[in-house]
Amino acid sequence: EYGNVANVPFSPLWQRGSCCNRWYDKLQIIVCGDGSAGVNFEHSAIDGHTALRFASDIYAETVVSFAQSITKLIHGTGSIPNVISADVNRAAILPTETGAPPWDTSPKKLEFNLPGSVLDKIFFAESALGDEIMSSDTYVLEFKEYGKKFIVRNKMSPDSFVQMSMLLAYYLLYGQVVCQYEPVMTKHFFHGRTEAMRTVTPVAAVFCEKWASRYTSKEEKLDSLRDATKEHSRLVKEASAGKGVDRHLFALKCIAEKNDVAIPPFFGSDAWKALNHTVLSTSNCGNPALRLFGFGPVVPDGFGIGYIIKNNSLQYSISSKHRQTKRFAHTLHKVLLDFKEMMQPLSSVKVGSASPEVEKLLVKKESLLEYADGIDYFGELDLDKPDEKTPQMDGGARKYVGIVRRRESSISEDTMKNVGVMVKSPSSSEHKHVAV
Repeated sequence: EYGNVANVPFSPLWQRGSCCNRWYDKLQIIVCGDGSAGVNFEHSAIDGHTALRFASDIYAETVVSFAQSITKLIHGTGSIPNVISADVNRAAILPTETGAPPWDTSPKKLEFNLPGSVLDKIFFAESALGDEIMSSDTYVLEFKEYGKKFIVRNKMSPDSFVQMSMLLAYYLLYGQVVCQYEPVMTKHFFHGRTEAMRTVTPVAAVFCEKWASRYTSKEEKLDSLRDATKEHSRLVKEASAGKGVDRHLFALKCIAEKNDVAIPPFFGSDAWKALNHTVLSTSNCGNPALRLFGFGPVVPDGFGIGYIIKNNSLQYSISSKHRQTKRFAHTLHKVLLDFKEMMQPLSSVKVGSASPEVEKLLVKKESLLEYADGIDYFGELDLDKPDEKTPQMDGGARKYVGIVRRRESSISEDTMKNVGVMVKSPSSSEHKHVAV
């Protein structure tokens, strides 16, 4: 590919390009003019970790070859073994079994002589494909505040931790717990590939609700996160051991269709449809050999999120059909920062603790508006957060407080402190400013 993609962390060149130079029945290695490279493959043939092994061995062999060139003069050859044990030779110089001259395997341009009618159809197909290409967007979140080491130090599974971060980010942005999918490898079985792990559990739903509540303490939020990650880790182990249900049920459905057996009504139920409408399709695939990994959404209203967990960073590549991809990433970033804030004391030296009364006063009870930059994300209403110099409520804040009061008619003035706006006590003619 031509062009410099140094300023584009996850270049569209690697994921889809123009599709005029893509061959999806092949494993594609895409090298750009600036030296950056990526691997693109169609998922039905292989899984991500198969392609990862391929990319990892190439990367590792490159590093080893460089190290060998440095130590050769000091320690001689053979002090650092190769990653790839087989001899690597150009196929064009390998002789045949009979000793005949080898075939010329150098690349050659393919010339297509096509009639005008076929060229017209190719043009129309390219135009239609261009619409598909332009209907998707991708945003990359490279979170460098912490990574695997920090999460493990806080005694949580890194993968389960990341899964909960995405589930919570969607909940905080849209107020819904939606179907979230994660593939779990079953490669220790003969011909095994993956089992479906469903991130949403009753424990995970409680976690989202508690985290979104303005009346939940930090301790309760952190406990709910730990409970959700533990449950997720337990189910991942079961799925990896072949105890999942998705693939088994799908296989039974396929066998029935193949043998002209009546399909049970269950496969047409609303529950089955909801289970298979994966709004958050996610996958963990990566190691130090890769910078980023990603894919597209599997449903029109969904997100496709590929992530890599490294020692000191977390990489998310988020794609959607023009949903608020950047805003979702922004909310996810805030969730990760809040996780760190709550777990940070466990990674520091404890020098003492405050009294229960003081601890209660120090509990920060967030409003959901804090996660999505308030009710005016796009900046069209010119709404500023109230401060000491703003004695009156603006229209947007007044509307929000009214909604809260209608929902909770018995709410007290002290409780409204969590909203962070001007409120007027029914028994007082004065406005009082309360801050988060």
